[in-house]
Amino acid sequence: MKMGVYTSALLSLMIMLSCVTIGSAGGSELKDSQRAKNVILMIGDGMGISQETMARIEKAGWNLSRYADTWLYMDSMEHTGILRTFSANSFVTDSAPASTAMATGHKTNNGVIGQDAIAIPGIRDGRNLTTILELAEKAGLSTGVVTTTRITHATPAAFYAHVDNRDNESEIAEQLLTSGVEVALGGGMSYFIGKNDTSPLGGKGKRTDDRNLIEMATSLGYTFVYNGTAFRGLDANSTERLLGIFENSHMEYELVRARSSDPDPSLAEMTEKAIYLLSKNPKGFFLMVEGGRIDHACHERSLENATMDTLAFDEAVGKALDFAMKNTDTLVIVTADHECGGLIIQPENLESYESGGIMPVFGSGTVEIKSPKCNFLVEMDEATHTGADVTIRATGPRASLVRGVMDNTQVFSLVKEALGL
Repeated sequence: MKMGVYTSALLSLMIMLSCVTIGSAGGSELKDSQRAKNVILMIGDGMGISQETMARIEKAGWNLSRYADTWLYMDSMEHTGILRTFSANSFVTDSAPASTAMATGHKTNNGVIGQDAIAIPGIRDGRNLTTILELAEKAGLSTGVVTTTRITHATPAAFYAHVDNRDNESEIAEQLLTSGVEVALGGGMSYFIGKNDTSPLGGKGKRTDDRNLIEMATSLGYTFVYNGTAFRGLDANSTERLLGIFENSHMEYELVRARSSDPDPSLAEMTEKAIYLLSKNPKGFFLMVEGGRIDHACHERSLENATMDTLAFDEAVGKALDFAMKNTDTLVIVTADHECGGLIIQPENLESYESGGIMPVFGSGTVEIKSPKCNFLVEMDEATHTGADVTIRATGPRASLVRGVMDNTQVFSLVKEALGL
């Protein structure tokens, strides 16, 4: 799994980025007194502190002597805090209420998207909550959602949709197209194709009806692309609205994507394209970017995929920070909705720490079985989310509001204040 180290030139660039971002005398005070024109909120789904640590270890080529000087792009950001992630009805959240909290400033129940805690998944609707994306649209800003999951999955959906059950992805797909979002990039083609139809990618539709939402999207003025070649050949200057759906379900893990002869766009490429398109609006923009498959890899206990998707997410963070360096009225926030897998970075030799090696394991997803003679642990089919706090980082106007221990509902307040909405 050792993928090798980055070149010394790239490492130097990282250090320069850190110095420029943090070192401007008086820069922090100036930025804190101004509003943001643009906000880029980046969410590593399932990305806890240990996942970040493993990404640094991988980036250093698992070489301890290089590790001390190895940093992620997100490590260069000005302010860091800790984010609490619990939902309205559970210490351990899922992505739906965690992202709803960040999008709306309100806690809700597990499984619920964009509705308050009166909602019961699949049983009762709650009151629709106004999202930060909806406020931005109302104020005339451009908006976008980018993800490596289905575009109708819980985290992106929380910013534009309102359903009592995160599994209502047919309805969520319709709400995406009526939300006003200018750029939507990710997977999930099967929920845009009628149940009896075949998608351009060859998969069967999973909608509950026969509607073709791709036709609806083009009638609403969206340019539609579904492969890497079309995406990279897009004339961005003449594109006002973009819908890119690159897989029938979730997009491929980064390791699989990178080996393809015609790869889907990377998260970094999608982020860069979305920023370019949205920044054409002189009033500004709000963009949510999700590294969604970090979570899936942790559920599967796949250290390799979890680590490489974390690094791919960090590459996208680098694109956002590049833009923010040139456009200092841009606030960039990097956080997670929750931790997944209970990743433990433990010594390779449990009898001694002297070997210096590590043996990471996913500690969640076990259940205690009691018997008359003894208690023992049984491993579940997959690792689970945990109730652990996660990191939050920020650079740009109002970034100093990220400090100490925060609740995930405060992300909404921070973005709202920064944009003056």
